[in-house]
Amino acid sequence: MSIVNDQEEFPMKRVYALLAICTFGVLLSAVPAHADGFVTPSIGVDFGGNAGSTLRGAANNSNKLNAGVAVGWMSVGVFGLEEDFSWAPNFFGSGGLTVDNTRVITLMTNVIAGVPVGGQHGGGVRPYVGLGVGLINQHVSSQSATGGFSENDFGFNVGAGVMGYFADHIGLRGDVRYFRSFQNTEANVVGLEVGHFAFYRGSVGVLFRF
Repeated sequence: MSIVNDQEEFPMKRVYALLAICTFGVLLSAVPAHADGFVTPSIGVDFGGNAGSTLRGAANNSNKLNAGVAVGWMSVGVFGLEEDFSWAPNFFGSGGLTVDNTRVITLMTNVIAGVPVGGQHGGGVRPYVGLGVGLINQHVSSQSATGGFSENDFGFNVGAGVMGYFADHIGLRGDVRYFRSFQNTEANVVGLEVGHFAFYRGSVGVLFRF
């Protein structure tokens, strides 16, 4: 199997990702003082699609682990924003005769919606759904004649999860998300269509509220 190095669309994809991040920053600056901010460092597994494993198989395979962090806020109502980063250091596996190492990195700006059951102080839970867009980076390094590749794509994610608080400032969070890349097209006025690279991510993390 040959690996093709495709960097032609990198500048435009980088612009898309930068616009998403800037949009998050502008909206975050307008957050009212009574909104809840949160930070969630997390660990998880990648499965399905190009991750090439079932959820059970991924949980038993250290090559499918990922680590990440989410930073965001939730309003007094049901809506909020977050910036979600994830790093999977062995997404396509590693070692062997040709592949040295691989990774997949995602950086997504998401809109989330969830009802705070029990209020926003003390213990309580907030089930939520979310969707957003951002950057998906794939990287493979190889010593073989076919070489490796590094590709940056504009992509999206959609998912659902639960935030649960034990007290005012600490709790746990778990969610499952579906990631997929976009690709360029001339078939519509937007110039984008759903791409071929896709996978699911399940993660859990400690939730800090401030």
